[in-house]
Amino acid sequence: SHQEATEKEVERILGLLQTHFKNDPETPISFFDLVIDPNSFARTVENIFHVSFIIRDGFARLKLDHDKLPIIEPSKENEGKEDHHSAGARNQVVISLSHQEWK
Repeated sequence: SHQEATEKEVERILGLLQTHFKNDPETPISFFDLVIDPNSFARTVENIFHVSFIIRDGFARLKLDHDKLPIIEPSKENEGKEDHHSAGARNQVVISLSHQEWK
């Protein structure tokens, strides 16, 4: 089903993010490097959609680097993935990405 496919893709992306940080915890990942597929605008949009679930559920967070560009990192173990108190501290945002910007 579509829901199962989405869940599997979310888990795959989270696994990639966690593996990267396990191997190199000092190197942040650019949000755009993670989600942009240089060969497919549609796939890029799907990647952003899937990453939004990871952020929403508290498994990762976005921060700005020194250039004010978004970076993504897994949440720390003690941040409580499903803790409703910390859920109130999370924010959601909407980004706009046109086909021209993607190119």
